[in-house]
Amino acid sequence: MSEKIRLERLAKYLGAVLHGKQEVQNLSNFKKLIQAILNTENQCSVVERLAASPNALKALRNGLRFNITPVFINEFTAKFIQFLNDPAVKLLGNGQILEDLLLIILEPRTLWNSFVKAFCDRQLDENATHALCWLTTELLSLPASLKVDIRKDAQTIVDQDSLFSSPVVRLRNSGHKIKYLLEMKSSATALPTSDITAGGRHDNDFADFRLTAILPTADEMGCIEKPFYRDVEEIAQLCGSQRIAGHLDNQFRLLREDMLSSLRDDFQIANGSKSGRRSAFRMRGLSLSSIRCSSSDEKYMRPCTLGVTSKEGLGKLKDLTKAERKSFLKNTPQFVKHCAFGCLVRDKEIVAFAIIERDVDALTSDPPVVMLRITGEEALKKCLLYLKLYDDVEFLVVDTPTFAYEPILRCLQERVDFPLKEELFLFENDQPARESVLAPWNIIGELREEYRRNVQNILQTPQPVTLDASQLESLLVGLTQRVTLIQGPPGTGKSFIGALLSKVLYDHTQEKILVMCYTNHALDQFLEDLLDIGIDSSAIVRLGSKFTPRTYPLSLKMQKSNHRRSQEAWSIINALGEEGRNQKDELNQSFQAYQSLSAGNLSILSYLEFEEPDFFEALSVPEDESGMSMVGKTGKAVHQDYLFAQWARGESPKHLIDLLPARCQTIWEMEQHLREDKIASWSRALVNEQAASLGVQMTMFNKCERKLSAKLAEKTRDVLKGKRIIGCTTTAAAMYTDDLRHASPGIVLLEEAGEILESHVLTALAPETKHLIMIGDHLQLRPKINSYSLSAEKGDGYDLNVSLFERLIHAGYPHTTLLKQHRMCPEISSLVRKLTYPGLEDDEKTKTRPMPRGLCDRVILFNHEHPETKFTEISDRRDEGSNQSKQNAFEVEIVLKIVKYLGQQGYGTDKLVVLTPYLGQLSLLRKMLSKQNDPVLNDLDSHDLVQAGLLSQASANHSKRQIKISTIGKQAKYTSKPYE
Repeated sequence: MSEKIRLERLAKYLGAVLHGKQEVQNLSNFKKLIQAILNTENQCSVVERLAASPNALKALRNGLRFNITPVFINEFTAKFIQFLNDPAVKLLGNGQILEDLLLIILEPRTLWNSFVKAFCDRQLDENATHALCWLTTELLSLPASLKVDIRKDAQTIVDQDSLFSSPVVRLRNSGHKIKYLLEMKSSATALPTSDITAGGRHDNDFADFRLTAILPTADEMGCIEKPFYRDVEEIAQLCGSQRIAGHLDNQFRLLREDMLSSLRDDFQIANGSKSGRRSAFRMRGLSLSSIRCSSSDEKYMRPCTLGVTSKEGLGKLKDLTKAERKSFLKNTPQFVKHCAFGCLVRDKEIVAFAIIERDVDALTSDPPVVMLRITGEEALKKCLLYLKLYDDVEFLVVDTPTFAYEPILRCLQERVDFPLKEELFLFENDQPARESVLAPWNIIGELREEYRRNVQNILQTPQPVTLDASQLESLLVGLTQRVTLIQGPPGTGKSFIGALLSKVLYDHTQEKILVMCYTNHALDQFLEDLLDIGIDSSAIVRLGSKFTPRTYPLSLKMQKSNHRRSQEAWSIINALGEEGRNQKDELNQSFQAYQSLSAGNLSILSYLEFEEPDFFEALSVPEDESGMSMVGKTGKAVHQDYLFAQWARGESPKHLIDLLPARCQTIWEMEQHLREDKIASWSRALVNEQAASLGVQMTMFNKCERKLSAKLAEKTRDVLKGKRIIGCTTTAAAMYTDDLRHASPGIVLLEEAGEILESHVLTALAPETKHLIMIGDHLQLRPKINSYSLSAEKGDGYDLNVSLFERLIHAGYPHTTLLKQHRMCPEISSLVRKLTYPGLEDDEKTKTRPMPRGLCDRVILFNHEHPETKFTEISDRRDEGSNQSKQNAFEVEIVLKIVKYLGQQGYGTDKLVVLTPYLGQLSLLRKMLSKQNDPVLNDLDSHDLVQAGLLSQASANHSKRQIKISTIGKQAKYTSKPYE
């Protein structure tokens, strides 16, 4: 038989298995299946087809265990595992397809145990050994939520000397990778000098941070013991991989505590135990109404939501007709706001956290139904239980933006490996910076020869570009080093250098570039710089919902995609859809059964049969061995629950006493109040059992929905894959974490790097990232956090608001500084030169600007003796221990007069910026200035005022004739381009 004919027959056999026409029932058939798989040309296609075929998955699960001898593992099993070892396969279905196949190989563990034993007995060949190593690294990298723990076996593998003494480089490297992952997966929370460790404080405190639920539990919120986290000096005591693991552990714990500190405050305000502005939305007396697993038109699957109604109704909707309700809801999106975060509580006990899924049709029904999405199996179970047992459960909205934290925290839990480890985690002072494998040496050589000359021809820019010494040095370092830090004082052209670096790396590498900024303003300005410097707009995509007229065409929604799903992809989508529909039908039936569930006598007896057999025996009517029916005094048949009913009423078994075993006597001697307590506990346990079962079903459906959503989201990933430059803010990066990971940017460039939390940077790095450029100024604003106690300013050493940029500079990592500023007049720059930047130079253009009209000087200091007053309606976040802010009415009057005077000199309100250090003063300034002009608040400050109830959301979005006002530190948002 020719090889071609055999391959054709194997392909035909594979097709029959995939379509369910051929069962794989013996070893011979399974060998043919493996051979057919290995002889396919397109790995991704056949893996997708396997994943979409229930028959093929069953064949793999069974067939891999038909023969678990070393000989078969070497010849067949290991080759199939190696077939899966492809980066493209790992990206399929957001990683879910490979994940499912790995679990088929692992569970049950008969094959895995034999595989490990064969390795320890040195019965595996080189390829099989490499397959085992790859499988081990992938299993160690699975999310903790899957509860797959092979660390003991992995340790057994690395304890064998055969890997590290192997003459084969790839096997030695695999051994080092497994050892590193084991160290990263260890808790890394114990220090030789400290007895304090993680774990045991409450039901959500674990030594391994990957096991921690991101949203807190009720016990955690009630715990008064300080959470576990460490200061930077303690992390520095760790060495090698333990330092990386400890640093990652601490970043997660600190960031999560920052979220929880805000959540605790908001919850205490919402439930009245702390003063402050309470949530405008609160529902009392909740009852369970419905369950939904699809969009309103039933066409698309959605995560499960529970519908609840309030016995008090919904405020403004009470007296409206259905048509009026619909109109009101359409025109008032802030009422029952979509994606608002809140918690279900009972008597100040947190039941579960939930997110509102705004459904106008449900809200217009009578009574109005609010749909709540609850994550976590335990939270679902508790929510279902409480809504069934109690009628005083409440739902209240809190203001903590958990959506901004959750994807970052989740990504930190999932990451076990990082690029650029030597620079980011293990750098020691005086070490030289490592060269980048992407360095364009031909361009670098030409630039080194062009000091103070026009480099337009070298860089191929539309306009002439002349660089001073510090700019040229920064550009060269940014091109040559794997990790680059460029410090730029105000007005020195940080964005300009960033744009030049992007242009060179865009032109002279094939890598994808991720550009990340803290604010939308900085991102749009940077992307416009890229357009101005000659990068084609078709190569750029901007993530997020905000944009300028020039960056709007770059937005994700404006991108066209030629993405066409393969037949295999559609097969998976259809299979997941069918699975979801079946689960949905079962869920609806289970929910209806739960709704109508009552703890009747027969239900309790059924429960006792398995949970308390002694009581079941004592309270069940004995069966007659002859098959005859038991009858009572009236001659009628005795019902199955007759004895239970007698016992529940406090009576005796009467004439049936002689038929019961003697050991049941103590149960019938129980006093009535003890019997009632028992029945109550059984009734609750019965409801609890059903709630747990329903919660498991909802969790399974949500998992199916996530798989389907990931598959349907491949269009977005296709767009990102087709672009060379991806721009986003840190918030958008958090929202698109999975998509960015699949885009695999080889180069990451951070603007405003001093204002970006380190955790946001770490999670933005892909395993393939080879080049990191951070441009910022650690002497200006630090990243914004909620908890002052975790800040560097507090001085306790936790330093959550110290950016990666600042941390590396303080660690002695080499950095360059831009020295010539192009923004400030010398009279102003002299102040910052004396206070902060002694080496700052003034560009010649700054010395020839005209004097401001109507003023005697560029810098005027105004002294007065009018004291400030306390403002108790809001507190300044950076002033720990104070629950108030400050105001000064006299200064507001002076500011108003100055604004009027400058207007008389011809300065329009769009040319003025008013800065203040206090939110209280900001509120008063806004109130006074709005009588003549509408101030534009920095959106960060606006959020604080809205949260305090001092500014409506509508006013925050309003825009007419404008003066820009902000607290100090936010003004950079309004400055013009620093370099021209």
